[in-house]
Amino acid sequence: MMGALAACACAAHANFSFAISPPRFEIAAKPGERVRQVIEITNASATPAALLIRTADWTFRSDDTVIFVDDLAADSCRPWVAIERRELVVAPRVPYRFRFEVAPPAGQAPVECRFAIMLEGKESSFAGASAGIPVGARVGVIVYVRVGDVAPQLSVQASRVEDRNGTPTALIDVRNSGTAHGRLDGFLTGTDAQGQLLDVSAANTPILPGETRTIALKLTKRGDPNTAVQAVFPITVKGKLEWGKGGSTELDQRFSR
Repeated sequence: MMGALAACACAAHANFSFAISPPRFEIAAKPGERVRQVIEITNASATPAALLIRTADWTFRSDDTVIFVDDLAADSCRPWVAIERRELVVAPRVPYRFRFEVAPPAGQAPVECRFAIMLEGKESSFAGASAGIPVGARVGVIVYVRVGDVAPQLSVQASRVEDRNGTPTALIDVRNSGTAHGRLDGFLTGTDAQGQLLDVSAANTPILPGETRTIALKLTKRGDPNTAVQAVFPITVKGKLEWGKGGSTELDQRFSR
């Protein structure tokens, strides 16, 4: 996964590396209102580095990878977006606060606006030029803007077990019939075929409106979320999956190979 869909927004190439904070934005705006935000850019290299900055549309594929697109999508909200500048030189180890703003037009119907801000190392950047190596580091910061009364509505459609990287993995197919993206949270417990007690958590993957996405369940030792376990299937999982503001559904499912 690239950009702000992931847990970290960072990039590196040759002598040049930079980190972005926060890794994604989830903000609310009203029609006719201008909302301003700040991205903090840190250049971790020892010399100044030049960046090219632009907006992009994106699609989130079924394999959880992101494709960024420079051309305006048919329903793009990028015309609402203004960025501080398109080129920037970032001093070493001194965070730069890069500003952008989103202004939904007056009268805009409720919608979730989604776009990316792309930051890319410029060819012949100072850091790259010193070593004779072009800089090609790139990261996309994904921004979600909720305009008006929009919300996710998630439901579990199916469940199964598949091998992923040689390990049997419990999966659920989750449908979003709402009007904004959602992410699963909540507390689940499980028991495997040998009576081993498990804590179970759903991957924090975004589920966009109108799509059904496969979400993996992570199995850890009961009371120790940092210790993954090799469960013996079948396993039984129970608990409450939550999302958004007050959205939830009970899960009581047996996963067998």
